Amino acid sequence: MSYQIQDILRLHGRDAVFATRYWRGKLYDQLRGKVSKSLVICNSYPKSGTHLLYQILYSIPGLQKWDDIVSVQALCGVMNTVSHVRWKVGAAPDGSIIRSHLMYSDEIRNVLREFNCKVLFIYRDLRDVAVSHARWITKEERIFLHDIYTDYPGFDEQLMSSIKGVPIGTPFGSNVSQPDIGTDFSRWQGWVTDPDTYAVKFEDLVGERGGGSEDKRLHIVEQILDHLEINLSSQEVHKKFASTALNPEESHTFKKGGKGSIGGWKATFKEAHKEAFKVLAGQTLIDLGYEQNFNW
Repeated sequence: MSYQIQDILRLHGRDAVFATRYWRGKLYDQLRGKVSKSLVICNSYPKSGTHLLYQILYSIPGLQKWDDIVSVQALCGVMNTVSHVRWKVGAAPDGSIIRSHLMYSDEIRNVLREFNCKVLFIYRDLRDVAVSHARWITKEERIFLHDIYTDYPGFDEQLMSSIKGVPIGTPFGSNVSQPDIGTDFSRWQGWVTDPDTYAVKFEDLVGERGGGSEDKRLHIVEQILDHLEINLSSQEVHKKFASTALNPEESHTFKKGGKGSIGGWKATFKEAHKEAFKVLAGQTLIDLGYEQNFNW
């Protein structure tokens, strides 16, 4: 389970490619007299509805998809550097929407300011995140936790690891780890209160298709457009951004019957999961407005 030399070499090769694109693009812009780019960052806490927000953004006139994802951690478990984030964001064409899983830090925030980024952040009830995370790990062979999760006897144990995390040295001799969900989310929580970021709850954006409010969804879309300084009529907003107008199956992580709705955790959490979650992230649920107290 240790990090492999080939993973490290592959990541260095990847960074060399993006660094080359970044510096080449910067030189080209300087020769044209272009001062800076304008980019949109579709950021999320992992498994919180990245593609839901992304679909809305790429349906907005004037914005374009960009295939790559910028993350603080590679699938093999190695943490990426700030330079990697700068090179990869800087390699995106002007007007691009960049999907990302970026923790909050002054260094990351400054990198995004370099490229005149409009930042949006989507987050979700962490109990639903834990369920989605456990399912994703078990089906994604490239992720560094996959072998650990598939060795568990069943989903209850997999879900518990997504709540409690995986301590370093588990199994013995491994140098991979995953923090508990409360500790992990605390590294992202700064986006929720960042004054230059539009932070949105998944539950407010999912609409009636996922058990939410369609009026709330369309109101949030209008606020997103305001954040991006884009004007669309109310008629256009209703036509383009109703929840039934978008296809959730376009997401590469979509699981039919198990993703895209509110409160799905209630069908899978046992009492042991609830008690562990209350200890590790119960206060975070209260702080984010998902619970009023610990009586759930």
